[in-house]
Amino acid sequence: MKNQFALTLLAAALVAAPTLSRADEPRWESLHVYNLAGGVSVAVAVPSEWSPVEKSKNLGKAPLRFENASGEVVTIPVAALERASAEKRVFRPDFSQKVARSN
Repeated sequence: MKNQFALTLLAAALVAAPTLSRADEPRWESLHVYNLAGGVSVAVAVPSEWSPVEKSKNLGKAPLRFENASGEVVTIPVAALERASAEKRVFRPDFSQKVARSN
């Protein structure tokens, strides 16, 4: 009886561990496509609680700005977007290196 309970508890812990280990990671639920200068485009994945400051999809040389859930403005430099576009990949902000924030 004790062995069966221990195995059930272990199985439950193994099932819950991956979910709990990613609990603090943002959820990438919002994908936006923007046009940069020179006619190239880039896809940007951001957490669903972020909203774009500017509604235009044509950035040109202006940085991309989002407002996060706490009301802070998060600025993504054009150079980072251009690198992602050149590499044909989706841009995702790296939270280990702070993205520029302006208040």
